[in-house]
Amino acid sequence: MRLAVVSDIHSNGDALEAVAREIDRQGVDRVIHAGDLVGYNAEPEACVRWARENAAGVVGNHDAVVSGKSSGEFFHAPALLAAQWSAEHISPDSMAYLAGLPESLRLPEGILLVHGAPSDPDRYLFLLEDAEEEIDMLSGVSSPRVVFFGHTHVPAAFVRRKDGSTVSVPLEGLQIGEGETAMLNPGSVGQPRDRNPLASFLVFDTRTGEASWIRVPYDVRSCQRKVRDAGLPRFFAARLADGT
Repeated sequence: MRLAVVSDIHSNGDALEAVAREIDRQGVDRVIHAGDLVGYNAEPEACVRWARENAAGVVGNHDAVVSGKSSGEFFHAPALLAAQWSAEHISPDSMAYLAGLPESLRLPEGILLVHGAPSDPDRYLFLLEDAEEEIDMLSGVSSPRVVFFGHTHVPAAFVRRKDGSTVSVPLEGLQIGEGETAMLNPGSVGQPRDRNPLASFLVFDTRTGEASWIRVPYDVRSCQRKVRDAGLPRFFAARLADGT
């Protein structure tokens, strides 16, 4: 099975539209999302509706605030404002969908889907040591082969080798071998933060273990204009141009 894995769409309908076209071109068997469909940008309803119709997924911290599952007490003020705006601009069906998303999702072929980390949906996994700690906690009979996570908006790959070592590996030409465990971040569709403004997602082949990160150009100016027209904080629009 070939999986398309997306994360952190964040109400960016222009980026999602471009990524959806590329996913169709890739001819994958299934699409999954690692949360944060909403927040920051100006098209929450379109993004949630796409997920409802096309993907299984988990709840992100912005999804939780928008749906009332979390207060957002640790959000900075502009992010909380955007979450509140999103809550006012989605349909009851989309609100119910966000409220019903689980914190984790197990799929066939030894796959675990989370937003932040298996131990904590709000944990940021930037560092190798953090990923190593999470893999240690997953060790056991039912430990997954691959964990897909988001939240950082930065593509990443951490692999526990058969010899027990954990390494951060290049994204190009990655193949998860027999007996290895991987934690893979597809990057962000709607607000990349790796200084590359192109929308990011990955395709994973469960048979071969191959993971391919794909970057997709989209109409950044269109999204920026929608953010400004909605009266959302202008720096949300500005950061899209340079991927920060």
